[in-house]
Amino acid sequence: MSIMKNIMRFIGMHAPSQRLRIIMYRKAGIKIGKVLMFGGHVWIDILYPAVTIEDDVSLAGYDFILAHSNLPGYKLEGVKPVVIKKSARIGMCVTILPGVTIGRNAVIGAGAVVTKDIPDNAVAVGVPARPIKYHGETS
Repeated sequence: MSIMKNIMRFIGMHAPSQRLRIIMYRKAGIKIGKVLMFGGHVWIDILYPAVTIEDDVSLAGYDFILAHSNLPGYKLEGVKPVVIKKSARIGMCVTILPGVTIGRNAVIGAGAVVTKDIPDNAVAVGVPARPIKYHGETS
């Protein structure tokens, strides 16, 4: 991985403004649409920039988005793209693992670990994250 990409990610994670965070991650190769909110300290995998964040997405902050896994002593499993679809809301301290798609208008609760796709309009929480309801449903 190039030193410049690492520098761009570092600035993107720690930048004082949302605009600068988005600019730095775009320069590092991440596809980012018109974002509603992009919190601080969001770590996005730039080694293999296979992450797409669509329009009107909200990332609260301190989130991790991974597009590959490489454990010591194991071969690289390959790049598995991550897609966060339009109008999704990602809470604080969420970890999104490789190969996951977060559906349109989905809400991911704080602290969740997303290991599998989350459908459109779902509210998902927990470790691993599981849908607990869908928008429009009553308790």
